[in-house]
Amino acid sequence: MTSDELGRRRFQIRKEKAVEDAFEKIRHGMGSEWSSISADDSDVLKMVLGEIWMSIDRPRWATYCFSKLSAEDIRSLIALGREITAGKSFTDDMLNAMDHILSCTL
Repeated sequence: MTSDELGRRRFQIRKEKAVEDAFEKIRHGMGSEWSSISADDSDVLKMVLGEIWMSIDRPRWATYCFSKLSAEDIRSLIALGREITAGKSFTDDMLNAMDHILSCTL
């Protein structure tokens, strides 16, 4: 394994861990409302979290209040993620909207 491959793998592992931690905080924070999120929607949410993690710096990620997001916040993130999965480019405007949601400033 080359050092480039090893670096990419480490990056991927850190991303997966951060996304899983955030996802669990969201799921736990929603409590019984979590049951309204389908398996497909939860996959989209994980994808969104991964896109955000790759697009921002780590100190910013650490400021997000995942456990305090409302069901409406989660649905908004999923809707933005659906735009990405439908082939729309991940734009700065989308990233800013996601950042705003995750910052709990709505």
